Amino acid sequence: MTMEQDRQQEAFADFTVPDPGRILKVKNWLLRNGRLAKPDAAVLEIGYARGGLLDQLAGHPGLNRFALDIHPRAAKNGITFVRHDINRGFPDFGGQRFDVIFAGEVIEHAFDDRKFLQDLRGLLKPGGTLALTTPNIFFLASRIAFPFGVMPFMAYAPFHYHLYSVKTLSALAAESGYTVDKVLSSHLLISTRMNVPLGKLCEWLGDLFPSFGAHIILFATRKE
Repeated sequence: MTMEQDRQQEAFADFTVPDPGRILKVKNWLLRNGRLAKPDAAVLEIGYARGGLLDQLAGHPGLNRFALDIHPRAAKNGITFVRHDINRGFPDFGGQRFDVIFAGEVIEHAFDDRKFLQDLRGLLKPGGTLALTTPNIFFLASRIAFPFGVMPFMAYAPFHYHLYSVKTLSALAAESGYTVDKVLSSHLLISTRMNVPLGKLCEWLGDLFPSFGAHIILFATRKE
């Protein structure tokens, strides 16, 4: 299937991250655990959109920021943007390897998710970090609604080719050459976008009980 044939992804032709909570969790975990501490650390964001990780890192000097997306994007100053379809493999970025690769809400759009992870492993430096986010098929709200004939919220969509739980995504990462370091979640039930006080509680609970969260946030290290 070619990029032109995969019409399902046109829904994201002009896209802004609707809820920055999970992006901020990725950013904070990477900074807290020293994954961006190297001088001139190279960061690649796959599925680049307004409000994504690279935009959130704009105030952190010294980073080499790269972005990739199937759609044309107006990248901010200092970001090297490449337009490419992940289902055709990956460009070589001029031989550049990365300290951190972030793929936010992307893996579920890949035809072959195992190959996707293996290709990303080849782009990471030894000991480099992969951060993934993806909808969770076992989101608490979906568990409540499913007996009433409601398909899993966010996880089920015509433009998604895979569905994941914490267990299945962690196993896939391990089988693809990674050590899983940490699994978090965006939130339980609601985020701060809907209600700030209650959303903060639900976002905190999402990290305690990621298997019930709306989005899985997985951090992994490339195995040698």
